[in-house]
Amino acid sequence: MLHQTIALIAAFNRNGEVLLLSRPADVHCAGLWSFPGGKVEVGEEALQAAKRELAEETGLAAIRWQHIGDAEHAYQDRILHFSLFACDCLDTSGLNCESEHAWVSCDALGDFAMPEANAKLLPMLSAPAMIEYLSTTE
Repeated sequence: MLHQTIALIAAFNRNGEVLLLSRPADVHCAGLWSFPGGKVEVGEEALQAAKRELAEETGLAAIRWQHIGDAEHAYQDRILHFSLFACDCLDTSGLNCESEHAWVSCDALGDFAMPEANAKLLPMLSAPAMIEYLSTTE
């Protein structure tokens, strides 16, 4: 069975909305909405992967990176270990996504069809550490 570590990013804009991307047709869970992110490469730390993936998938730069939590999910053909990070994207003018995107309030995330694994990640966005993160600015 395939085991992979995935770095995901809850990238927030100035309005406190988080970025979702539509997963491309040629990937696992195609057509569903997810946070930007991707595989952690050999020799790479999860935070390095998160920063690289955000730049590759969106063209955005971010500040105030914070690890939010980890989760694991077993699909029929793979086991995925997720590290979720939050960051602020204060300048979104350079947004250049590989796929359809949406800026969404945390309260509305449940309105978007997401991979099964996200059910373990979404509650992390309402955890006390995350609420404290969102209530402070740099």
